[in-house]
Amino acid sequence: MTNIDETQVPELKQKLMDEINKEIEKRNLSQSQVGELAGMSRVNVNKLLRGTEKSIALNQLVKVANALGIKIELIFKRTKIKR
Repeated sequence: MTNIDETQVPELKQKLMDEINKEIEKRNLSQSQVGELAGMSRVNVNKLLRGTEKSIALNQLVKVANALGIKIELIFKRTKIKR
């Protein structure tokens, strides 16, 4: 099982947001389309991607990343998550 050190959470969130934004741009998706894929409202997707919601949960980012087919395991490995 993977244990995430609390000090790693901000870095993980930022990396996930970067990857999500790259994938959205690459696929030319609207926030509404991303919301449909992830089962979220466009407003929540907007808040998530703009980082305006200070309490963005890591699991919300993971949900969007999974919906876009992003391999989050690779991001976790690159961040050197403690095992």
